[in-house]
Amino acid sequence: MVGSARRWWQQADQFDWFSAYIRDRGLQTQWRIVTVAFAASLMAVPVVLIASPTGPDHPLTIAVSVLASLCGAASGSLWLIRWPTRRQSVLFTVGACAAIAATCLSQSDPYATLMGCTTFAIIGGFVAYFHTAGLVAAIFGTSVVCATVGMVRLIASTGDLALATSAFVIVLALNLGVPFGIYTLAHALRSDLRSSGHDPLTGLLNRGAFYQSAHELVMQHPGGRDVHLVVALIDLDDFKSLNDTQGHAVGDEALVGVGAALRESCLTTAVIGRIGGEEFVVAELGIAAAPAVMAEKIRKAVADIPFPITASIGTASAPLTGAGTADFDFVDRLVRTADAAMYDAKRAGGDRVSHRSELVLGDQVHQGPGR
Repeated sequence: MVGSARRWWQQADQFDWFSAYIRDRGLQTQWRIVTVAFAASLMAVPVVLIASPTGPDHPLTIAVSVLASLCGAASGSLWLIRWPTRRQSVLFTVGACAAIAATCLSQSDPYATLMGCTTFAIIGGFVAYFHTAGLVAAIFGTSVVCATVGMVRLIASTGDLALATSAFVIVLALNLGVPFGIYTLAHALRSDLRSSGHDPLTGLLNRGAFYQSAHELVMQHPGGRDVHLVVALIDLDDFKSLNDTQGHAVGDEALVGVGAALRESCLTTAVIGRIGGEEFVVAELGIAAAPAVMAEKIRKAVADIPFPITASIGTASAPLTGAGTADFDFVDRLVRTADAAMYDAKRAGGDRVSHRSELVLGDQVHQGPGR
C-alpha cells in the first residue's frame, strides 16, 4: 500500500507525452483556444465582482482583484503565441492558481469566497493532464486553505454551521474528485497506449511509439553542448535470402534475436523500435564521439546472433542545444539523416557503419570486419 502510494507520488509528469499525443491528433489549436478562453474568463471575473455588493469592498481588496485579473491575463498570454514549454505551463498554473486564490479571498461575502474555491477544480484538472501528482496536491491544498478561510468567516458572520460545512464539503469534493480522477485516467491511458505501441513480435516500440518516446527523451534532458541525441538506423543485410531459404518462421526468430541484441548492446535509457520489416531504430543520449561506438556495438551484436545475417547501420547526431531541439520534427530529421547514412553503408557492401552529421552532412564510413 505504502509502496504503491510512493510510486504514484513519484511518477514523472506527462507534459511532453501528452503534448505529443494531442499534437499528433491535431488537437493543439483547440486546447490553446480553450485555455486562452479559460484564462480570459478568469481575468474578467475579479474585475466584474468589484461592482457586486458581495465583491471586494476595500481599496486593498479591490487592488488585489485588479492584480489577480492582470495575473490571469499574463498567464493566458503564454498560450496565444505557441504551445508552451513545460516551464511555461507550470508558470501558467502558478499564475492561475494565485489569481483564483486572490479573487476568492478578496470577496466581502464569505459564501462567495467558498463558492469561488470550486474554480480550483478547473486548473487542477488541467494540471492533472500534464504535470505531477505533487503539483495537483499543491493546488488541492491551496483550495483547502481558501475554503477553510471562507467557512470560518461564514460561520462567524451567519452562525449557520450547516450551510458553511455543506459548502466546504462541496468544494473539497470537487477539488479532490475532478483533478485526481483525471490524473488517474490520464496515467491509465498512457500505460494502455504504451502497451499498444509495441511490436508484437520483438516487443520493441513501433514507429509511432518510438517517435513519441524519443521526443520525451530529448525534452526530459536539460541539454548542453557536449550532449548529443544519437540515432542509429539498422537494416538487416540478406534478410530476404534468409526468409527464402529457411522460411519465415526462422526469419521471425532472427528478428526476435536482433531485438534482444539491441536491448543488450544499448544503454538502458535508449529508445529502441522496429519501424519496418527488417528495419530497426535506436535513439540514445551521448557525446559527440558516441555514434561510432554505439553503432559498432550494435553491428557486432547483430553479427553474433546465430543467424546468417549482418546489419548496415547509419547514424546521425546533433547537440541538444537551441530551441530547435524542442521541435517535434527534431527526431524525425535525425532519423531521415541516419536513414541516408544507412544506405551509404549498404551501398558500400553492408556489415558497415556510416555516419552523417545532422548539421554538417559530411560522411564518415567505418567498416567492420567481415565475417
